[in-house]
Amino acid sequence: MKTRIFQHISGFLIVALGIVGIINARLGASPIDAFNWFIYMITPLSLGTMTVITGLTVSLIAFIFGKKSWDMLISIGLLFSVGIFIDLWKYLFEMLPESWFQSLGVRIPMAILSIVIISIGTSLTVTSGLAMSPFERLMMILSKVVGSPGKAKMVIEGTFLILAIIIGVLTHRLFEQIHIFSLLMVLLNGPLVGLFVRKIHTIQKNKGVMVYVHS
Repeated sequence: MKTRIFQHISGFLIVALGIVGIINARLGASPIDAFNWFIYMITPLSLGTMTVITGLTVSLIAFIFGKKSWDMLISIGLLFSVGIFIDLWKYLFEMLPESWFQSLGVRIPMAILSIVIISIGTSLTVTSGLAMSPFERLMMILSKVVGSPGKAKMVIEGTFLILAIIIGVLTHRLFEQIHIFSLLMVLLNGPLVGLFVRKIHTIQKNKGVMVYVHS
């Protein structure tokens, strides 16, 4: 159990690093992260706090329309660790020289690496067998309505993309976080997570560890 908890929290720590990395690359973040960043820019809230608030809102929607279970409390509790990790990584990134992030020769590789990092972190949380994130939980609820998790994921990301575009246009910062890598995030995240999940399952089986999957 301790190993699974460590794996789950490590996954969140790694995901938070990827989120902050791709935001700092300014070549396009995921719709959810772009939405959080745009709100963060127009409020006194930290980026981590905004991430927690968005997660809590999604948790509330999932609670209202989905099956009530005890692990939802764990999911909500873990949200706060994600917020802390994001603010921690953001603080560390801000200690680096700003000139490092001016060149596309740095920003493009950083954005690509961030996508891979997010996928690795997500695969660790998915294979830990512990509580699903609020977004995963909402995805499973919506999948019963739209027919599949893939379509449900598109609905969620599409909704956040519309919100992010609206706020980005209003703040005149649209292309700072809605850009080419926003599309790449949508196209590559799923396949990369699937790839790393399979690799983790292979490692777990070779070590004789029970394989966990979310249902």
